[in-house]
Amino acid sequence: MTRAVARPARWEMSQEKIPAVPRLTHDLECVVCFDRSGPCREFEEARNWAFSHSGQHRSHTAYREIALRFWRASLME
Repeated sequence: MTRAVARPARWEMSQEKIPAVPRLTHDLECVVCFDRSGPCREFEEARNWAFSHSGQHRSHTAYREIALRFWRASLME
């Protein structure tokens, strides 16, 4: 039988600092048909998708933004 010892640990959260990982991504979702821009590093790219989508579907004028920030949990020493 294996025994485990549980010890209290302190954790901290910080924004991910790997250069390949964006600090923030924006994704606009049409609330009418749920089509999405997909994750974009710049808000303007997602916004331009929404303008194009509204141009193709005149009644699709409401969007929600899904903004993602990337975090890392680390044990404090």
